[in-house]
Order: sequence, then structure tokens, then C-alpha cells
Amino acid sequence: MGELHRLQPRNLPPAPTAISIPETWAALRAAARITHGTLGDIVDLLDAEAPPADVFAQIDILNTQLAACGRAVTFLKATGAPPSAA
Repeated sequence: MGELHRLQPRNLPPAPTAISIPETWAALRAAARITHGTLGDIVDLLDAEAPPADVFAQIDILNTQLAACGRAVTFLKATGAPPSAA
């Protein structure tokens, strides 16, 4: 399957700039928690040998969540602000 850490970043749309750095860190934290839960749901579905349609539906949700996290990360990288700024 390959090593995930070698995957290239996606071409993400720019993050909105009307949000503050602390709000962005908080949003990233919340989005990462939600994404973590969705990933757990996918593992549960795989363990239960769920129908592919159910698994793929959860993967679509995960992809949407990862895109949101990615936009926040793009913004935070550009600012260079550490998590302690939150």
C-alpha cells in the first residue's frame, strides 16, 4: 500500500482569513477530534465486514473532514503561530 508519510499534500483551497489564529487552532483541534472518531468508525465497519457502500460513505465523510483540517493547517503554516497562541 505504500507509506502514508510519503504522500504529497493535496492542492487545498486557501483557508478563510476572517478567522483569528486562536480560533483556527481551536477549530483544527475540534476537527481533528471529529476526524479521529470518523476514522474509528471506518475501522469498526471494516472489522464488522460491513457492506462496501457503508465503508465508502464513511470514507467520503472522512475526506471532507480532512479537507477542512487541511485548510486550517494551510492557514496556520502561513502564520507560523504555535498552538500556544490559541
